[in-house]
Amino acid sequence: MDTREFFLFDTVNTVTAPVLSDETMAAVESACLRYEKLFSRFDEGGELYRVNHARGREVEVDPELACFIARALDYCAASDGLFDITMGAVTRLWDFKHGTVPAEDDVRAALSHVDWRGVHVGEASVRLDDPEAVLELGGIAKGYIADGVLDVLADRGVDHAIVNLGGNVAVRGGRPDGTPWQVGLRQPLASHDMPILQSFAVVGVTNGSVVTSGVYERAFERDGRSYHHILDPRTGFPARTDVVSATVISPTSLDGDGYSTTLVLMGVDRALEFALARPDLDIVLVDDHGQVLATPGVGERIPFRLVDGQ
Repeated sequence: MDTREFFLFDTVNTVTAPVLSDETMAAVESACLRYEKLFSRFDEGGELYRVNHARGREVEVDPELACFIARALDYCAASDGLFDITMGAVTRLWDFKHGTVPAEDDVRAALSHVDWRGVHVGEASVRLDDPEAVLELGGIAKGYIADGVLDVLADRGVDHAIVNLGGNVAVRGGRPDGTPWQVGLRQPLASHDMPILQSFAVVGVTNGSVVTSGVYERAFERDGRSYHHILDPRTGFPARTDVVSATVISPTSLDGDGYSTTLVLMGVDRALEFALARPDLDIVLVDDHGQVLATPGVGERIPFRLVDGQ
């Protein structure tokens, strides 16, 4: 097996396949750079930046960006707004790197500009009803990109591959010997507390994706209280939930990104009910007592084993 690494999206990314040429990897990295620019709200020369600073005017954009935003809105609708791509007005108040907690009044004011229903998308245009609204696509972009990388590889004749974009795992074709790719589910602890590759379980996937969201990364303590990066669009503050970790096993990595954070916000009971209503979706949850729960397809259709006697 040939494994290549590259650093982008503020993380280490890997591609593994039987053979990876320099030309193929150049195409992968070129595609990723294009996506990074297309979906970034910080790039002042980018289209999303123009949308967020258009003060409610319609903005002509790349049709792919428009299509992606339209698809992201579908996840907002499916979650009844628990996933909301207009959370940028709130997320920009928080700094999880330096441990900054915004004032409640500032969060409350920002929440008045959060409403995915005020986003209007045409074939090549985007308009925000609220001039102060801020689109934030980071919560779903890596899933779309991971799927796109698999397409780049397939276009170059790579039929068996596993892509890991900083935890967003997408696979195609299984391993060359016909067995599924083995994907580890990380222990729900911060990476600085333990080796990042340590897993509590392993799932086998031939075609599809494995994406995990949890309250253990990008977290800090301030005045005796813990804050994590999964913000509740109803409050603007870190979600209070009994789900510590939510893993989505789905046909596409876009689905994984679109649903994993939502499941954390929902809590265990609602998350399981939500997944059971979607035949293409299987999930593995770790609750705040360390209990592992999963939908019936995990262990039946999807190979699954706990590690180290978990």
